[in-house]
Amino acid sequence: MYSRIPLSPEDIHLLKNPFGVLIHDKYITKGKIKSILKNAKRVVSVGDSTTDRLLSFDITPDILVVDGVERRVKRNHGLHSKITAAKELHCSNPPGSVSKEAFFVLCQAFNMPCPVKVIVDGEEDMLALPIITIAPQQTFVLYGQPLEGMVIVNVNPEMQTKAKNLMERIGIR
Repeated sequence: MYSRIPLSPEDIHLLKNPFGVLIHDKYITKGKIKSILKNAKRVVSVGDSTTDRLLSFDITPDILVVDGVERRVKRNHGLHSKITAAKELHCSNPPGSVSKEAFFVLCQAFNMPCPVKVIVDGEEDMLALPIITIAPQQTFVLYGQPLEGMVIVNVNPEMQTKAKNLMERIGIR
């Protein structure tokens, strides 16, 4: 089974801060996102809403990580359900943590031909952290910041170290 270490209020505060550049909802446009991603070697989306928004902009992420839930409410099949060419991987991941199974599946996803859809049984919210640690340089990881907008992380050594340090701090190894 999975073990969870209770998060301190300080850790929760750290996790709620955007890890990369936050683009507020009202400023997210197809042109802006395409411009930001033009030099990306890979694009990874985390979350149903973020993935569907990218797909609505005609941007198919190389790796998309979804759980079928948005803000704790089961959602109907989004645009990502229509991607039939994607290889599918499945994993379990409990809320507020990163399971070994999820980490292993994410590693697999980076070694497969794209696109790859990782379907999470549980919660995908924390999975941006291990993705940042294992993604090649110039991978852009996008995830939603609830009620604010979309966060875009350009993976580089500094961001990888920051993600590793945060994972260690909150007990994810």
